[in-house]
Amino acid sequence: MELQQLRVFVKVVETGSFTRAAELVELTQPAISHQIKKLETDLGQPLLHREGKQIRPTDAGEVFIDYARRILSLVEESEAILVEMAGGETGRLTLAAIGTTTAYLLPEILFHFRKEHPGIQIILRTMGAEEIEAMVDSGEAGLGIVGSHISTAGFMAIPLLSDPVIPVVEPGHPYAATGKARLADLAREPLILFGGWKNWTEYVLSMFQAIRVVPRVDLQVDSIEAVKRMVSLGLGFTIIPAIAAEAEIAAGKLAGITLTDTHSMERQIVLIYKKGRHLPAATRTFVDALQAACTARRMEEARRKE
Repeated sequence: MELQQLRVFVKVVETGSFTRAAELVELTQPAISHQIKKLETDLGQPLLHREGKQIRPTDAGEVFIDYARRILSLVEESEAILVEMAGGETGRLTLAAIGTTTAYLLPEILFHFRKEHPGIQIILRTMGAEEIEAMVDSGEAGLGIVGSHISTAGFMAIPLLSDPVIPVVEPGHPYAATGKARLADLAREPLILFGGWKNWTEYVLSMFQAIRVVPRVDLQVDSIEAVKRMVSLGLGFTIIPAIAAEAEIAAGKLAGITLTDTHSMERQIVLIYKKGRHLPAATRTFVDALQAACTARRMEEARRKE
């Protein structure tokens, strides 16, 4: 069994395609097929089968994929430690983050980080909180960024930012004039629910459950940008992280609402990594830069409120 075989197997499972896996690992498709057949021969049983055009793992493949990822993660970690011992500022980090941070927090941070640390490669993956936890737990991602509305048990958690969760309406809405409303009153209006990730949907609906009202969910849309556009056209209201609506509120395209019948809603944006796992120097460098950028953002927000 060779490491290249494990890398090929993992990519085939992740993409469901020999062709796409071949592109990612820069091998020909026949070479990919040969690597998989050799691996199956070494292990004595098939790992993949076809479902139409889609490649799926067999029962044995489902078991083996976790071990393959862990082996590759350990190899990557050992390589990173050796690089660290050599004293160079190089390395690779896989960061898994929820969509709002990918879109509204990380771009500028990554831009400055790459300029200051060009030898450190960051691979950014955007997904839901459950998937992020699984990736960080398995070692497929070294770091994760999630919201505090999910459990971070089993991980080291570093709070980055407080992110208010607010209702927003279009600027001509009656509640926009005062910027205040009761959640119970809003519940009678069309709710455009951002439904991209299960945890977020449950979190929003729990706000209404807490005051024992049932919202009128007219639309459920996976794209937060589409949700904001629909709200700006007057199709309904939504509840989203404030960080996702900052630009539109500042430009007068949306209006944020303060709720008067419930406590203010706020979540922490949290950086997580697996307890007991060694953080290579490149990863620690990024963690320091991320914390510094978030501290600067908090200070700037505090100045604006003065």
